[in-house]
Amino acid sequence: MNPNNPSDWLLKADRDFGLASHAHKHALECPDLICYHCQQAAEKCLKALAIHFGLPLRRTHDLENLLDLLAPSEPSIAAPFYDQARILNDYGILIRYPGPSGDPSENDVLEALAAALFFRDFAGKIIGA
Repeated sequence: MNPNNPSDWLLKADRDFGLASHAHKHALECPDLICYHCQQAAEKCLKALAIHFGLPLRRTHDLENLLDLLAPSEPSIAAPFYDQARILNDYGILIRYPGPSGDPSENDVLEALAAALFFRDFAGKIIGA
């Protein structure tokens, strides 16, 4: 795989999303991991777009930060994109460790899956993959 190839980033994103979807479909009791892989899928989609537009990759898990990077190159990025990013942002780091909030609910998992798919569809349309 080539880290400078947006399609390779989308392949990695598809693997994260596929794993999350498979775990949900088969009722595996790991909502934290499902949400984590949804965040990872979205992050990789946005990083694929950064590479596509020739932008420098940032070492961040913050989807809103990545959208800020992309917005000057992609005028369709608007408030709904940030809403989707906020659904996933906390799943990039905090969910991986024990904490007082506990596991995500089934509704949280469904929102995370939908948000990841939102970003996958968006990146796929632009990159053509």
